[in-house]
Amino acid sequence: MAKYLRVIKGILTQFDEWYAEYVPREENTIADALSQFASSEIENYPRSIYFLVLKAPTIHVINLIAPAGVANCWIDPIKTHLEIGWLPDDAQEVRKLSVRALRYSLIEGLLYKRSFVIPYLKCLRPLEAEEGLKEAHEGICGQHLGAGPSLTR
Repeated sequence: MAKYLRVIKGILTQFDEWYAEYVPREENTIADALSQFASSEIENYPRSIYFLVLKAPTIHVINLIAPAGVANCWIDPIKTHLEIGWLPDDAQEVRKLSVRALRYSLIEGLLYKRSFVIPYLKCLRPLEAEEGLKEAHEGICGQHLGAGPSLTR
């Protein structure tokens, strides 16, 4: 709910004037019934009530909360463009981003570089790439360039 509140607050800044009115729960029986319905156990629903369980948010919320230690990188504009069609303000940057984004695909929220010859390549942020290289050279992912114990005797 905090994400939705931030989205609403962002939208409200676009208006010159607005007001909110508090309606006590006793005076709003529909909202009261919905809140009780939503907070009850699924086994307790009367069979005459039909409902739909949403598996995804009803609004598109992009990058409202950035994980600590994750700085912006080259992935962000491409991913945002592919997710919601965002484009920069500068016409030259729009063209560059549009052409560059053609080489990438968004699969289950992750950015991949497309290729005709090899499988899609997962795009990593600098910290993720550093961790991946460290694991590869430590031998966690199997033998790599002499990392770990040697297989020859």
